[in-house]
Amino acid sequence: MKLSFHVPTVFLSGLAFVLISSTTFAQIVINEIVYDERNAFSSEIPDTREFIELYNAGGSAVDIGNWSIETVLLDDGSPFTSNAIPASTMLAAGDYYVIGQTGVSNLDLDLGSAPLWPDDNVVYELRDDSATLVDALGVEIAGDPQLLNASAGQLAQIGTGVWGPTLSANTTFSQSLSRYVDGRDTNVNGYDFGNIPFTPGTSNNLSQIGDFTPPDVDGLSTGSTVAGFGGSFVLPKVIDPTVADSNNPNAISASPQGGKAIVAWDGSGGGNFNNTNSLVTSFDLYAYIETQALGVSAGTGDVEWESTIYGIGTSDPFFSNPDPNGVLDPSQSFGTTNNGSTGVGWLYQRVEDDLIGLEVAQLLLVDFNDGGDSLPSGADWTVIQAFDMGSEASDWHRLGIDFDPNTGDVTARLDDQTFNFTTSTDLIGTFYTGYREALSPSPVPSSARPATFDLFDAAQDDADFDNDNDVDGADFLIWQQNLGTGTMQSQGDADGDGDVDGDDLGIWEGQYGVVPLSAVSAAVPEPSSFLLLVLGGLATLRRQR
Repeated sequence: MKLSFHVPTVFLSGLAFVLISSTTFAQIVINEIVYDERNAFSSEIPDTREFIELYNAGGSAVDIGNWSIETVLLDDGSPFTSNAIPASTMLAAGDYYVIGQTGVSNLDLDLGSAPLWPDDNVVYELRDDSATLVDALGVEIAGDPQLLNASAGQLAQIGTGVWGPTLSANTTFSQSLSRYVDGRDTNVNGYDFGNIPFTPGTSNNLSQIGDFTPPDVDGLSTGSTVAGFGGSFVLPKVIDPTVADSNNPNAISASPQGGKAIVAWDGSGGGNFNNTNSLVTSFDLYAYIETQALGVSAGTGDVEWESTIYGIGTSDPFFSNPDPNGVLDPSQSFGTTNNGSTGVGWLYQRVEDDLIGLEVAQLLLVDFNDGGDSLPSGADWTVIQAFDMGSEASDWHRLGIDFDPNTGDVTARLDDQTFNFTTSTDLIGTFYTGYREALSPSPVPSSARPATFDLFDAAQDDADFDNDNDVDGADFLIWQQNLGTGTMQSQGDADGDGDVDGDDLGIWEGQYGVVPLSAVSAAVPEPSSFLLLVLGGLATLRRQR
């Protein structure tokens, strides 16, 4: 892989996770919202579950009577709607107040069945009985003129707002735009809000699992739904990677873990977004990177592309047009991207454009910040590392992200390489993956490769290369003799990723002198003098690597 672009490894204006205990909690906030109910094809169904939930994060009740929800159109800064809360309405500490359409669960203020609020480039304001701005949420800020007409008071509450389209898809696993933690308020919407399960009048709080490892799906039926995920249109499914079917557009090699894998894809085409129903600070997985040409014919003027992200944070339900290196042709109406991804993660992008003679296959490590314009001219996203994958064979790759929520330090992994950078400590989020395609023929082109991933199981690492039930100097010599050329476990591939490299040496070090769990008899330790000799040479080998 060729390094095609980089920035300094320390980047201080990005984001990472924040310890919940250290985050400001405002007294009364806009806590959750649905302002647009949609399916993949129509903007209104019509809306049947629009609502805004308020939350009292303080320690005492507050009279919110005569407070109001106001909407302001950022096209020109003009007010659009106003909904007043009845006089003498008390909101208890730790309680919720739901304003919305007839039929929404736990409704406190019923505003009828008609659609209530605008969708695009809007600021939702919470004002008290003296019209003082208490809280605000900006949505779909990607639409021009973006924040040009936002007031100083609004900007102080929303930061850069929520960039991408945020709808509540018409599915049985509906999501809303919600604070990850009730009342948590950094005054930057992109840090505080994510697309998570729909919970009007009840807690938004997700479980915190820290490290995310994809579930082992080998025991599940092909085509079954993978538990623990939410999303927009279609939940992740179990596939046999080696067999093409309605969930797997083409047969690929089995993952290094073996067995079945997970695909996150809406086979009807367009975009799809999935995320864990839990907060995470790291992930480690195998992902399939398809590098074959998309198949655009010369002279046709055709443009085809697809993009996938594996990240920590959130994204928009449509997963709209991520393009941080600006390779999509503006003449094709891509212009300013409106992808709503936040946090940090890996973005893979394939583009073929016959109009301008472009062919790109790139894997990018990206700080998505709190969301915003991904184009270089906007500079809200920062590409930390970029890899040209066009000359690489299609294959599985190990991808990982690990945050330190205290410092904002990030360690990212691509196969046997690690990359370190620092970002801010204000983000909290879920593991998410998104996929969007503009491919033909539709809806299932054979060149498509939607987000496809599997667990990386460190327990399967095996440095007993000579299979004699111990890990010793003989195994080190096998590794050394096959460094850079071996492809099998018997040649020094301890992690099963199809090559012999520094990762396999690290596994050998960790397992040296330890009997594999499969062994039934104790191994005879190697002479300590040999160990000293081997370890004494590792520094030189590492310098060579």
